[in-house]
Amino acid sequence: MLNLLIAATAGALTAYLGFAPIGWWWFPFVGLAVLAALIQHAPTVKRGALIGFVFGIAYFIAGVSWVRISMNEFGGMPLPMAWFAAILFCGFLASYPMLACTFATWAKPKGAFFFAMIFASAWTFAEYLRAHLFTGFEWLSVGSSQSAGAFSLQPFVPIMGTFGASWLCVFLSVLIAKAALSAYHAKSNSERVDEPGLMIVGRVGRLADAAYVIVGTMVCMWLLQQWSPSSVVGALIRVSLLQGNVAQSMKWEPEKYEATLKLYEKLVTEAKGELIILPETAIPRMLDQVDPTYIERLRSIAVSKKANLIIGVPVREKDRYYNAAISLGIEPAQQYRKVHLVPFGEYMPLRGLLAWFYANLTIPLSDFVKGDVDQPLIKVNGQSLGIAICYEDAFARDVLRTQPDATLLVNISNDAWFGKSAAAEQHLQLSQMRAIEFARPMLRSNNTGITAVIDETGRVTQRLEPFTVGILETTIQG
Repeated sequence: MLNLLIAATAGALTAYLGFAPIGWWWFPFVGLAVLAALIQHAPTVKRGALIGFVFGIAYFIAGVSWVRISMNEFGGMPLPMAWFAAILFCGFLASYPMLACTFATWAKPKGAFFFAMIFASAWTFAEYLRAHLFTGFEWLSVGSSQSAGAFSLQPFVPIMGTFGASWLCVFLSVLIAKAALSAYHAKSNSERVDEPGLMIVGRVGRLADAAYVIVGTMVCMWLLQQWSPSSVVGALIRVSLLQGNVAQSMKWEPEKYEATLKLYEKLVTEAKGELIILPETAIPRMLDQVDPTYIERLRSIAVSKKANLIIGVPVREKDRYYNAAISLGIEPAQQYRKVHLVPFGEYMPLRGLLAWFYANLTIPLSDFVKGDVDQPLIKVNGQSLGIAICYEDAFARDVLRTQPDATLLVNISNDAWFGKSAAAEQHLQLSQMRAIEFARPMLRSNNTGITAVIDETGRVTQRLEPFTVGILETTIQG
């Protein structure tokens, strides 16, 4: 029972402290070292699986239980049922760390390095499965905790990606666990033998092996920091990122529609950029239902500034609905349609099996169709935009579709669905990881925040305060 309590505590603290908004990048090494020590000493495979599950469910409840907010506050689901659904979701996600721990306990490899390799590979494969099965959920991948920090694994990310950073993080965590246990056992055993010096020398030798790997990793990090994986393209351009702060509770109310249109027309008029970017569903109505004179006014404002607009708006083609971003302005109109839709938010899977769930949930525009995988990039202002809508930028593979042609990454989102939870800061951290992985600047326009500019090294250079109306003015080079 004590081991399970330790596993739950380690899991919860790893998610809460290791990721945004707190973002102690080093803490996942501690939490995973504790987990590694627990499963290595698990007496049976079943016990190892249980430890992995307990760690996992605490990890995800601490990290992503904010999903209940959208179901309760904006989906109309009673709070107890929303919590039940959120815990059920976290329990499902916990099956992935359980899978990794089950395999590592079953394999029971001898030697610190072999165990580290086995556990790191099992954990990373489980994360890969979590990111792909059932449309995937890549949130809280261990590697994404390394988005910032002087001694974090960030320099490896452009080469190894987030999953590679996860592997290296777990691998080093196991070595840390082995080193700590070796030191502890050396001290304990030295108190019970006639020649404690020999015992300590043996343990120190094992500690040195781990130290070589850790120091070698740090040397590689320093060398990689001296290398730039990308080069600039085109001239500097002025960009305006708009944050309307339209409350989710009133976003889709018909009586608030006109006020929303006036707000964004005012912000576009005040913006100074050559490229002006509005958030996801900034216009909360199908494009063909919007007064054409309003769209023409926005286009005219952009043309008068010799600028282009990127606007988040749903579009309809016959009886198919798409979550889209459109361009208006001095260049021909273009469009991107979201490919990776949010299950239970933008479309409803397993309607028969989950009838009880949908009976208590009301989400506007929840029947979107995904766009084509092979869509041309929106090209404006001499730049090619790799656009991701909402949580598409949580998935490396979704942004990878835009490479290597995209010179700038753009994310338009509406994180108002999750209130004042950690979701917005975690989403920003995922955007940082995409910027690091692909060595491209990231421009984020988010309805309630966090609207931000991220450079090609993942550093947030500018941001607006969440839950405020504002315009973030910046200059950027692709």
